[in-house]
Amino acid sequence: ITDSVPMSKRDTYRQADSPYLRMEPTLATYFYIFNTRKPPFDDPRVRRAFNMAIDRQAIIDTVTRGGEAPAYNIVPPKTAFYHSPESPIHEDIAEARALLAEAGYPDGKGFPVIELLYNTSESHRPIAEAIQEMWQQNLGISVELVNQSWPVYLDRRKSGAFSVARAGWFGDFNDASTFLTMWTGDSGLNHTGWSNPEFDALIQKAEQTGNPAKRQDVLREAELIFLEGIPIMPIYFYNRIYLIRPEVKGWYPNILDDHPYKYIWLESSDE
Repeated sequence: ITDSVPMSKRDTYRQADSPYLRMEPTLATYFYIFNTRKPPFDDPRVRRAFNMAIDRQAIIDTVTRGGEAPAYNIVPPKTAFYHSPESPIHEDIAEARALLAEAGYPDGKGFPVIELLYNTSESHRPIAEAIQEMWQQNLGISVELVNQSWPVYLDRRKSGAFSVARAGWFGDFNDASTFLTMWTGDSGLNHTGWSNPEFDALIQKAEQTGNPAKRQDVLREAELIFLEGIPIMPIYFYNRIYLIRPEVKGWYPNILDDHPYKYIWLESSDE
């Protein structure tokens, strides 16, 4: 079993209809975060415009090529007992341009050059390049890509020394709360600077609600407030993309990608 498949080789395996290739949903979301503490991303109209001005499916089809699902929410769609509210985030270039003009930047005029921060990785750069081109073409703004090692990248995120930064989250357990509690005002994982007292109160209420159905309703309400605040830009929900030999038995896909080895064995193969 491989850990992953490089982006450059995924089409080859798919076109060959390889029996070894697996592309399976996992409990994780790929997204960008905005620094809402300072201009221009302290304006929710700007954040919304940037969300509207990218083509998520094109990124999946031409860059990641892993069959991922485009993301407009933060909580993945297969999360246990949960379905996200209808997202206010959508794609509309004309509306994005109108919002940017309303915020004082018609056709991108006067908009500062922004940095898009990402950590060194084979996959992050081509995604950043695609989004850079979409923002420049659709909004008329200039984007500088900044690639940093993991420690420097993380320090800049924590200190707020960024405008837009790559991010992602893999669920610690199969529950919507693992994707929502991180955005409370006092969370050490919330590097956006965004906070909302109503959101924080709902998260606390969910933690104190014993009725599972009512708890999910509270979490949905919290997610909607978060999406309306739009401190992030969801891009896609991860797939686990890997190769597996037919000798491997007892390996079953699951959203947490947990595979207890005591239940896995090898059988001989003629291949």
